[in-house]
Amino acid sequence: MGVRINVQMTSNIGAVAADMLDRIALGETKAAHRLLALSLPRTPLDNGPLREAGAVEPAETAESGAQVVFDTPYAARLHEHPEYHFQEAGTGGKWLEETAVENRKELGDIIRKEATGA
Repeated sequence: MGVRINVQMTSNIGAVAADMLDRIALGETKAAHRLLALSLPRTPLDNGPLREAGAVEPAETAESGAQVVFDTPYAARLHEHPEYHFQEAGTGGKWLEETAVENRKELGDIIRKEATGA
């Protein structure tokens, strides 16, 4: 069982052109890559390959969003238990969730920039 954070922008897309939807999906993927990069220093090292297991699953559509995945058998357990005492300073449970919340403006800006072509 891994940990997944879905990165997507929700909006009324009924009137949005197909090329804009493609740009939104690309923006979501870029934001997911940035989220992964920001979260890695906060990822616990106790169990070896956890940091190396971090990956991005690109958005196939704007509606599906991109995903940041830490796919190890213990990733979800470590992520969901911030009360664990990790040896490395600055690491701990909820590393992905907290990073996403703390950087939501930057991540949203990445999606908006790509969607508008700015």
